[in-house]
Amino acid sequence: MQNVECEMTRGNRTNHNRISHAYIASGELADTLAMATVCSGSAGEKPCGSCAHCDKASRRIHPDITYVDKPQDKREIVVDQIRELKKDVVIVPNDSDKKAYIINSADLMNINAQNAFLQILEDPPAHVVFILRTENPAALLQTVRSRCVELKARIETEAPDSAAEKMANEFFSAIERGNAALISYMFRLGKLDKDVFAKFLTAARTQVAARLRADTSGGCESKLEMIARAERLLLKAGDMLDLNVNTGHISGMICASLLEIEKNKNG
Repeated sequence: MQNVECEMTRGNRTNHNRISHAYIASGELADTLAMATVCSGSAGEKPCGSCAHCDKASRRIHPDITYVDKPQDKREIVVDQIRELKKDVVIVPNDSDKKAYIINSADLMNINAQNAFLQILEDPPAHVVFILRTENPAALLQTVRSRCVELKARIETEAPDSAAEKMANEFFSAIERGNAALISYMFRLGKLDKDVFAKFLTAARTQVAARLRADTSGGCESKLEMIARAERLLLKAGDMLDLNVNTGHISGMICASLLEIEKNKNG
C-alpha cells in the first residue's frame, strides 16, 4: 500500500497556523479544499460531505466553483483566461458565502498569465479562494508560490504491521504539531480505501480517552480541547463512512473542521 505524505509551506518557510486565500495542491485535495470553501455545514465541520453545496461540488456543478483549464487548441493557459478570471472574481458568490477557483494544470500558465494572476493574488477579494492544481509547482513563478499555501506530496511505501494503531498515533501527533502537519496527514488518510479507513477510525476513537486521561495533569488546555473535539469528528466520520461518503471527503471534513476551530480560537 502506498501512503502519501505532504507538508504545507508558505514561500520557503513552513507555515503551521495561517489559513490562506490561495493554495497549491495536487489531485483530489484540490477538490476537497474547494468543497470546504462552499460547504454550508456548521463552523468547524467543513466540508460536511452531505449538504447541497457538497453534493454539487462532488459532481462539479456548483455555481461558485470555477475551473480554469488549458484551451484544447493551445499548449498553455494564456493571459486572456486570467484576465477573464480577474473580471469574474469581483462578482459576489451565487449560492455560497465564498467562491473557489481551481486552476487545473496550473504549471501550464505561461509567464504573462502568471504575472496577471500575481496581480489578483496581491489584492484578492475576501470572498475568493484560489486553488492551483499541479504536480509540478516548481514551474510556477516564485512570486506566485510565495503567496500560496503549498502542499508538497511525497510518496513512500509503509509496512502494514499494526497500521491502524500507528495511523491513530500519527493523527494525534499531527494535531499537536500544528496545521501544516494536520493537513499533511489528513491528505494521506484520504487516499485509504474504506476498510482501512474504518480501522483507523476505530483505533483513533479507542485512543482518545487514554490520551485525555494521560494529559489531565499538567497538560496543555488547548491541546486537550482539540483532542476532545477530534473525538466528536471521528464519530461523525464513522457515520459518514457508513453512508458511503468518499474517504477523501471525510478526511477533508476532519481536517477543515479542526483548522476552523484553531482559526476561531486564534481570533
